[in-house]
Order: sequence, then C-alpha cells, then structure tokens
Amino acid sequence: MSENDMPVDYTDPAPDPHAPVPATSVDNFGNVTNLTPDLESAFSPLAETEKQAIPGRAGEIWDPITPAPSEPETPRGASAMWVYRDAEGKPLCARFRNDDGQGGKIVRPLSYGRRVWTDGKGNRRDVTGWHWKQGAKPLPLYGLEQLAACADVPVLLVEGEKTADAAAALFKDCVVMTSQGGSKAAANNDWTPLAGRDVTIWPDNDDAGQAWADDVIRYLREAGAGIVRKVDVPASLPMGWDLADDVPPDVLAEQEDTSAACWAVRLIEAAPMAAPNVQMPPGYFMTPTGLHFMPDSNGDMPAPPIWIAAPFDVVAETNDGTGFGWGLMIRWQDRDNRKHEWAIPKRMVHGDGKDISGELEDAGLNCSISATRYLRQFIASARTKARLRCVDRAGWHTAPDGHTFILPGGLPIGTGARSVVFQSSRATTGQEFAMAGTLVEWQHKVAAYAVGNSRLALFLSAAFAGPLLDIVGEQSGGIHLVGKAQSGKSTAAYIAGSVWGRGDREGQIRAWRGTANGLEGVASETSDTVLILDEMGQADSREVGEITYMLANNSGKMRAGRTGNARTRKTWRVLFLSTGEITLAAKMGEAGKRIMAGQEVRLVNIPADAGAGMGAFENLHDMESGGALADHLRDAARTCYGTASRAFLSRLVQDRAHDAEGLEKRLKAIRRQFEARFVPPKADGQVRSVAARFALIAGAGELAASYGVLPWKRGEAFNAAGACFAAWLAERGSAGASEDMKAVDQVRGFIEKHGESRFTNIALITPLSEAEGVLAASRTINRVGFKRKAETGGQVRWEYLILPEMWKTEVCQGLDAVRAAKAVRDAGYLVTEEGRDLTRKVSIPGEGRPRVYVIRGAILGDEEA
Repeated sequence: MSENDMPVDYTDPAPDPHAPVPATSVDNFGNVTNLTPDLESAFSPLAETEKQAIPGRAGEIWDPITPAPSEPETPRGASAMWVYRDAEGKPLCARFRNDDGQGGKIVRPLSYGRRVWTDGKGNRRDVTGWHWKQGAKPLPLYGLEQLAACADVPVLLVEGEKTADAAAALFKDCVVMTSQGGSKAAANNDWTPLAGRDVTIWPDNDDAGQAWADDVIRYLREAGAGIVRKVDVPASLPMGWDLADDVPPDVLAEQEDTSAACWAVRLIEAAPMAAPNVQMPPGYFMTPTGLHFMPDSNGDMPAPPIWIAAPFDVVAETNDGTGFGWGLMIRWQDRDNRKHEWAIPKRMVHGDGKDISGELEDAGLNCSISATRYLRQFIASARTKARLRCVDRAGWHTAPDGHTFILPGGLPIGTGARSVVFQSSRATTGQEFAMAGTLVEWQHKVAAYAVGNSRLALFLSAAFAGPLLDIVGEQSGGIHLVGKAQSGKSTAAYIAGSVWGRGDREGQIRAWRGTANGLEGVASETSDTVLILDEMGQADSREVGEITYMLANNSGKMRAGRTGNARTRKTWRVLFLSTGEITLAAKMGEAGKRIMAGQEVRLVNIPADAGAGMGAFENLHDMESGGALADHLRDAARTCYGTASRAFLSRLVQDRAHDAEGLEKRLKAIRRQFEARFVPPKADGQVRSVAARFALIAGAGELAASYGVLPWKRGEAFNAAGACFAAWLAERGSAGASEDMKAVDQVRGFIEKHGESRFTNIALITPLSEAEGVLAASRTINRVGFKRKAETGGQVRWEYLILPEMWKTEVCQGLDAVRAAKAVRDAGYLVTEEGRDLTRKVSIPGEGRPRVYVIRGAILGDEEA
C-alpha cells in the first residue's frame, strides 16, 4: 500500500502546530488580533456561498484561501513536507507525513484559509492561517510549476509525493507529477492542466495502484490530455513496489543493461497506449503499429491480421444528452508529433467509409485504402465506459458541473470541460483558431497600436464581445466598417481576427463572397466568438441582405429532410465584423432591392475615415505613415495570434462560475454609463438597440483590459466605442426610427422630383363662369395635388397640398401611409388641425374644400420660396 493510501484524518486529533494562542486571530497578512467573547459579534459568519462542505468539527466553518500569502512551515514531528504550487510558484497547499516510530505513517493535508469554530471553553475562535485542513476541490496536482515551465515536455504521473521526487531525479526529460488523496481519490483532483499533454502513468505494483491508474486514465481523457500511456509494471517486482524503492538485483539481472535508470527508461518507452476504457469489438486489437483485425481462419492456414489504421486512442462514446447524435471520440498524434482529436458522428459509418478515412488522412492518421469497411465497423461497434456529451457548435454550453466554453476545434474551457466535446463531420474543424507567439508579444506588436485609434480599438474590443452575448442576453449583430480602398479597413479586421487565430485570409478572415448556406456552417462553428467578413463588394447583391438577417437572427433556414420532415436548424450567437467600400444599402441597391430598417439595425455602418486625415488611423505611434502602420499590423497579426482569446476565456469562465451575477451587473453598469453619455434622451428604440451593441463592445474591451489581456488604460475601449457610435449616429442623421427617417426622405424626394410638374399652382387657377368652372394657366399632367405660397415665421414658402389617394398610392408607395404622415408631422413638416386628424380642409378654386395633406416647403431646405 502506498503512503497515500493511509487514512487521512481531517478532524484535528492532535493540536495544530501553527495554531496561535487561544483567543487570537491571524489575518491574511500574518497580523495577530486578540479576541474576547464580548467582541465575538464583530466577526460576522461567512456567507453560505463561502462555506466549504469539507468534513470537520460540528458547527465549524472552513474557508480555504488560494494562493496562500505565506509559505507553510513544517509541523512539529513531521518527517517530510511537500508544498503544492501554482504555475507561478505560489503555494496552494501542502501535505506532510508523520511517522509513528513503528513503521507506520500518516499523510495529512495542510491548507491556508479562515477557520471559525468554538473551542472547549465555549469561546468562538476565528483564525486565518495554515491549518490541518483539506483545500477546496478540485485539488491541485503536485508539480504545476514545473509543468508550466516545460510546455513541450511529456509528463510522468506516479503515486505519492515521495515517489514523484525520486522519479524527478531519475527522469530529467519529463515533468513528474502526482495527485492528492491516495489511490481512491483521483476524482477529487483537477486534471485540466494536463489538457493537450502527453502523459505516461507509472502505477505502484499492487491492485490499488492499478485501480488508481485506470481512474486517472478516464479523467485525463475527459480533461483533453494528449496521448496517454500506462507502464506495464513487471510482475517480478515486489508487491507495493514504486519508483522510490530500489530495483531488486534479480529484476535487473534479467535485462541486457543492469542500470536501474536505463531499465526504467525502456519501460516508459515501451508503455502501450492506455485502453482499459475500451471494449474492443470481436477480432479487433490495437498494437504499437496500429489498429488490426484478425479474420476467421479458412482451412489449416490462419489468415494474417489486417492492418486498418495507425495507432489512436479511443477516448469515449458521445451523444447529445438526449439519446441522439451518437459518436466515438478518438485522439492521435501525427508524424510531426502534433496532437489531433475528433468526435466522429456514427451516422457517417453508413456511408462508403471514404469520408471518415479521408478526414483522418487529412489530419495525419494513416488509414488503409482497402480496409475502410473494417474502420467503419470498428467505429460503429467500439464501446467505452466513458461517456461525453457532444455539441455541434462552438461557444457556451451548460454541463452538470458548470458552464463550458467550446472553442472551434473542440478545446473545452471551464468547469464543465470534463463532460462536453465538440462533434463535427470534419476532423479539421477549427484550424483557423490556432495559436502562435505569446500573449506578451501580441500585446506589444498588435494591441498596443490600437491605443488612440478608435476604429482599431473598436474592432479589437468587438473581438472579445462574442462570449458576452450569452451572459447578458444580447442578440447577435454586426459592425460594418465602410470606406475607400487603402483606408485601413482590412487592417482593423486582421487585428480583430488575431484575437482568436491567424489574422488573415488563411485564418480568421472570411470573404463576403459566398452563399448563405455556406455561411450558416461558418456561423455555427464560430458561435460565441467572432465572425469577420471582408470586402462586401464581392458579395452577391441578391443574397447579402438575407445573409445579414440570418446572421443576426441566430439560426439558419428551415429545411426538409429526405422524408419531408423538418431537419434540425443550425444555431449560433455571434458578433460579426464586416468591411467594404460600399454600404449594405448600396450593395442591395445593385439588385434593385431596398434595405429594411431591421437590416440597418443589425449591421450598422461606421465610416472608416476617423477624421484625422489618415484613414482609419488617428495615432501612428511613431510610424512613418498610415501605410507603414498597416503593414506592421498585418504582419504581426499573421505571426502573433490566438493567445488573447484563451487568456480572456480562462478568466471569464472563472468569473461566470464564481460570480455570474456580479459579472452581469458589471457589464450592465457599463451599458448604463454608455447610454447616459452617448445616447440622446429621446432616441428611438432602434438607436438604443445599436447603442446596446456598442456598449457591449465597450464592456468587452474594458473587461479584457481589467484581465490584463488588453494592455490599455481604463476607458480606452469605452471612449473608442463611444466615438464610433457617435460617428454612426452622425451618418444616420437622426436618433429617430429608421422607417420614419425614410418616410420623410421619400416625401422630400417626391416633392423635389415632381414639384413643378405634378402640383398645380393655386395662384394660377383662373375662375371662369359657373358653367365653365376654372382654368389653370398650364395643364398639370398626373396631378397629385396643389401648391401655394404661405407665410411661416416671417418667411414665405411653398406649401404642398397632396390629395389623400395620391398620398397613399404615389407619394408613400411602399410605405405605411399613416405612419409616414405621422413621421412627417413629428419632423415638423406636416400642417395639421387640432385633434388627431392628419389632413385638413383647404379651399381650392373649383374643387371646394377637400381634405389634403399639407406639407411645409421647409422640408426641402432653408431657401425662401
């Protein structure tokens, strides 16, 4: 039995060696404060959310604090102590060993935190410091600081800290780690730091060690570890043997080399892929050369095994949690030692098999051309103990153990990362979301140059806004940066793309030139991230409006399957960014279509020209010209990318897990401040909706800055979003509803076009005899109404009197005629009588007193009549 298998007592049977004298309290900085029963009320109990459900004395409160502000001291009587540290080397907790002098030993936990209890004299004790207590679960692994320092080094997992230290001295080319709690407590540890790392497990030579190894294999798969192997410990070793023990001479004598180090290295190199999780279908077996099938023998000569594919690791069976969408998740390493994984939908096995093998070959897993049917049968028939819930889109997903963010390509981030995977019919999904360089390099070479450049800062902040849509419940929407060629539009798009992956057309930047069906898949794969579309001028003018609606409405088209039943629609949440030399309205106009108000709100136009005479740039940061700055940023976006989104998400998922309400309140507070500063008091709901999007972008940038991801001062993102919102509002021309603005423009345009030809001048109508009626000086063809001069405010202007039927069918063609009249009235251009009637009676020679819409000439401008 390993020392970690000894029972651990959390009830403090012995005095705490570091406990202060009675009636004192130690704060987080080591300050000691005297307590008396009279002051007990001054120390309020912890909130329910702060209490840890860790075994202890009845009625006591234990609140662990990590990382600890001080180093632990070895307790009296302890024979050894091991300190667990985070990636930066700060102490998280410790474990120490007590020997009883008779060969027995007990390993106890030591954690920093606040402990509140009542002592034997009835006094309430409140002590912050190091205690013989277990920390908060999940518990950290031993060796995290070495893991962080050696990013590309394989990991060796052993049982117990003593064994880990001994193995670290023996194996210099790997990081040696262990878990807490012994062979039966693997579930209590946090295995997520090993995501993507190759791991070899060396268990102790006993049944408990093998059980521990099998549990660890399962949790490593769920955490997304790379290739996992388990050492076949020789049966000739003594029971309970581990790497801290000497190798028996008779065991070494069996080897060609009697060196214990060489013997151990050979065992690690020969360790097979771990597969206790998999129930292999009959006839299939995995060897170091790959997956094979042994056919039944025909006659006396046994048939040779059939090679199917290079070796891979079967992680788990997947389904969507409702009994559908079943698949098989596998993981492998290509010939350049890059790691891949794919949750293969099982529905694909009922094709011809070429789709599966073709995807695997494309991702570096060699497959037999002649054995595709055996590969299909294996995928269909393999069974695993592990189950993972699969999802078909990126972004936020809820798991039983918390929220998980799935990056395109399948990397999970968050408390629910162990139980959710991304499943797609493509093995190479998410390659656009790769990483290169470091976060510091990206900050210095890319993000720092957005300071003082409102358009660049807006696009960079917007790149972080996608993950916030679900948190605050906002709808999808877009920002369109419009301006002449070589004005810096694409540069803004490229640096925004570098937040998530490579910032060019080979990575994050997609072209507008594509079909709505194709963009559905892209939107689903980039859900909760950012979708960047460059050069709207290349889009199909017949589809661009529908694409805008589709992206902003969060779902694709409803389609029928082969049987006529509705197929499941793709869904997403996305904040999309666009660039182009023309606006959406102009692009739709090429196909003779008119833009709707909803489309204008869903994709808002921002002028690329920031007004400083340098296109989209306002601050060149000592560069020679705007072109030099653009060249620098384009090059940097192709060499430093992908790290900012990971850093941002790692903090965001923690905030959402621990204080989702506080995070939402913080973002809503920024929205209130934004509206108070930039939105006109009587703005229409459409304007406020757009303002909410800009406020979310501002909040995303400020949040990223507070996380240390964006190297900006407080207020940089807020002010940039405000400047761009103001530019949009100025281009729009009004804070009213778009439909109302269009109604006023259409009435104005009609009068400008037909003011001389379709309006009869009342002053030129000559009264004749009663029998002959009236005679106008000139005949009006297709008359819509009359015009007359009227004095308003000391100025003489024309008034246009439009007949009701002409108003509805001619002037307001394509509009709601009543709403249009109200819009013109609210703009101050419609003369009405008291009451609710929008028309008024006017005396017209020969026509009596018909009701007409009276439009002031001021609608045309400030010129006098």
